[in-house]
Amino acid sequence: MATPTRDEYLQMRISAEAKDHLREAARAAEQDLSAFVLQAAKKAADEVLAERWTFQLSDEDYDSFLAQLDEPSRVLPGLRDLAAEPSPFADR
Repeated sequence: MATPTRDEYLQMRISAEAKDHLREAARAAEQDLSAFVLQAAKKAADEVLAERWTFQLSDEDYDSFLAQLDEPSRVLPGLRDLAAEPSPFADR
């Protein structure tokens, strides 16, 4: 896969404390500051945009979708057994 050309700039003014905080986190993630901030910003953008995702269905498909939502849930024995086990985090 080709590396995208980086020919745009994004500038912002932040406090020294905020920059130090980001720099420390970038070091912990073993990334340079720019890569860390870009990755975090893109992740946040993806989350915001995912919440706005819409899809359209034909009337027939929409009726089928609603009918499936109204059906009783299926019993999944493996999931039921797993839910019956004690939590590994109960003692913490």
